[in-house]
Formats: sequence, C-alpha cells, structure tokens
Amino acid sequence: MCRRLRGTIVLGALLAYGSPAVAQAVDPYLRINFVDVGQGDAIWIQGPDRDDGSPGGNIIIDGGPGRAPQNRLLGYLKAQAYGLKPGEAIDCVIATHPHDDHYPGLMDILDQYQVRTIVDSGYPKELTTEKGNVSRFGQFRQRALKEQVGNKPSRFIELRQTAERTLTCGNLELDIIHADSADLKEMGSGNSRQNNASTVVRLRFGAFRFLFMGDAEGKERNQEATETRYVERLLVDRAKKDSDLLRADVLKVGHHGSETGSTLEFIRAVQPDVIVIMSGRKLFNGTYLPDQTVLARYRRERPGVTIVRTDLNDQRRNTTNDADGDDVYMYTDGETLIVSQAVERNRRRLWRRVRTLARELPIQ
Repeated sequence: MCRRLRGTIVLGALLAYGSPAVAQAVDPYLRINFVDVGQGDAIWIQGPDRDDGSPGGNIIIDGGPGRAPQNRLLGYLKAQAYGLKPGEAIDCVIATHPHDDHYPGLMDILDQYQVRTIVDSGYPKELTTEKGNVSRFGQFRQRALKEQVGNKPSRFIELRQTAERTLTCGNLELDIIHADSADLKEMGSGNSRQNNASTVVRLRFGAFRFLFMGDAEGKERNQEATETRYVERLLVDRAKKDSDLLRADVLKVGHHGSETGSTLEFIRAVQPDVIVIMSGRKLFNGTYLPDQTVLARYRRERPGVTIVRTDLNDQRRNTTNDADGDDVYMYTDGETLIVSQAVERNRRRLWRRVRTLARELPIQ
C-alpha cells in the first residue's frame, strides 16, 4: 500500500503499541525514519502532502553499509504503508561523507528509484584501488553521475565545488550548516578527517528543528569533553553570533555516539529534547558504540532527555545480524511531535511511543 491510500487515523490516535502509519485526506505530517542498518546511518525524510494532495518531498540522508538483498533501507522504503514504489521519484539523496557505513546502500536507491538531486561532500576519496580497479566509492560516484529522471540527467552536487548551502527537496528545504572544503584546517587526519568532512544539515518544520550531524566530531577520543575541536568547534563559534544555528528539538548524534564528539559546549548549544543514536555491534578500539560516557553527558546536561537508539537489545548480536529492525520513527504536524521506537513483543514488531513534544507555532 502506497501513501496515496489513506486511512482515517489522526495524530493523537497512535496507541502505546501500534502502527506508525498516520493518514487522512491530505496528509499534513512530516515523517522522519531512522532505519536500523546495523553499524551505519540511513535516514528517510518525507514531507507533508502539497495543498493539491500530491506527495511531498522525499529526502534520504545516507544509506547504510548493505547492498541488496541485505539493504534494510531499501526494504523499509517499500514496506511502509506510506512508502515508495520502485521507480518513483526521490527529491534528494545526501551522502554525508565517504565512509563505508554511510554511502553504499545509496547505490541501490539510485538503481531502483529516480533521484533528482544527489549531494556529495566532495571529499577526495580514492576512486581506484591499488590494483587500478574502480573503488567502492568510485562505483558510487560513477552511478550517481549516470542518474537520470525522465531521461534527463539528475543534478550532482559536490559541496567542495559550490557555495550553495540551501537545498530544496520538493516542498522541503534543508540548511547545510557545515560542508567540507579543501582549505579547512585542524580537522584531524585519516578516518577523523573523513568524519569531519560530513555534511551537517538542519531541517525546520513548523515549531520544530532537527539537526543531523553525520559523523562530524568534536574532539579526540582521549580528550576531556570540556575541550571542543573540529566541526563542533566551528559550529559552536558560529552559534555565538547566531543563537538559532544549532538549537534543535531533535539531534541525530554525530559519529554514532562515539567519544570523539558531543562535547559539553556543543550539547549546551543544541539543547536537544530528543537524541537519536544510530549504531550497531561493531568494535572500535575495544568499545561498542555509543560510548557510555557520551550517554551520561547528555543525561547530565539535559535532564529528561529522551534517548532512542538503533542498537536496542543488540548486546547478543554481531555485525552479521545487528540490523534487526530497531528503527526510530517520528512524525509531526508542526505543533506536536510524536517519537516512536520499534520493539518486539511476543514475536511481533510493534511501535512504542516514547515521547510527545508540543510546541506553539511562531507568530508570522
């Protein structure tokens, strides 16, 4: 069933354990799906219907590490009652940075859907292997450059090559508040440098603000959280002049909740009510993400914060089976935001509401 088939469920009617699908004659809801892909990011944003009843904009931020048939993002898009049929149009796909737990699954999206705009950080990842073969990222870039919609070339944006920082995706608009550039200094080296090439985007809808950090970092692993560096430093400094820059109701935490980010200055600038951590069951220097010290910082700085995670109950799993459906789903009409977590009850997958936020719309 595609999203054009409507029910009559209204915003307040989602039970404690129920379906995430919400629909009526003209669907007014922004939906954000944080899809459990194990160790990696995959986020699908769907805008409200337009006034004429036609579907709103669709945005995908990262696609996880898996390719079909193991690509959970692909299956999720097709399975939801408000989902997309293969061949339908997706307005924007964003590969935040070229790490293998973020972009590979996007190749399946390009293969099975028509994508109007593809955004890449432009970080100079190797396009060939040492043996001269096309690298995995090279394959993604080749595929992105060939994408078409209605037999016309899609738009391919490399952020290092443009000053454009507003992204229009159907009836949704994203602010790119951090993009990589060749002249950025003190962004680390190796994997850390690639993490700090992450495209950071902000979405505003009604009274709510959403911040998606990719893998952007804020410090070295062994540094105290009182010291802020890297992307978090740049953003916090900018926020001193623009207090609205980082403030967000919902924060997709950077770098899977690693100790390399979420510094105190950054948390205090964002002041999130809900944080989403996307991680799996992969060891990093002997530690599974998210790091417990990071969780403790958010709880200490933001008493009452709601933490939702895609590694729910993954302790007995490994990297082969950690993409087990611990998805996070939220929807809003601009005044009320409902956050739900997928859970298993009696071998059934259900949605448990974990938080409801209410806000007054700003006076125009």
